[in-house]
Amino acid sequence: MRIIAGCIKGRSLQAPADLRVRPTADRAREALFSILQRWPQGPFLDLFAGTGAVALEAWSRGYGPVACVEREPAALACVKVNARGTGLRVLAKDVLRLPRDAFPPQAVVFADPPYEAGAQLWQTLAPRIRDWLDADGVLVWETGHPTELPAAEGLELVESRRYGAAVFHLFRRFWPVTLA
Repeated sequence: MRIIAGCIKGRSLQAPADLRVRPTADRAREALFSILQRWPQGPFLDLFAGTGAVALEAWSRGYGPVACVEREPAALACVKVNARGTGLRVLAKDVLRLPRDAFPPQAVVFADPPYEAGAQLWQTLAPRIRDWLDADGVLVWETGHPTELPAAEGLELVESRRYGAAVFHLFRRFWPVTLA
């Protein structure tokens, strides 16, 4: 596993031997950042960061500030090692315990929860994450194939893309039109 592009291109990343951590594959990360080129750059938040590969890829490509959230000790240790010498902000927190006002508006929020809990976590976290998105921001929720995500108030599914076992669901914020 390595960083694909940017100022730390080629940097090798550590991953824990624990199979509960499932890093987003190089090919899928490359595809993700190709998709994100059409969205504004800016603050980037990686939830359920695992090894920190996605957050580090964002930092390497010029997003900033970049923060990642991870609570599992083995993964957190990897993120900290992988982030050395970068401006990555690493938060040792449980995503489920973050308050609605935990972050200022983000250009990109990336979430890669455990696949087996992805749909359930989506229902719990989508309203909170919506509040962390900039008006022009994008939420990328990674799931395993074939996971469907129910509609979430204030978020509109823009597209879903599959890369191997991973599916990226891209959402944007929207405000319902009210007729007076």
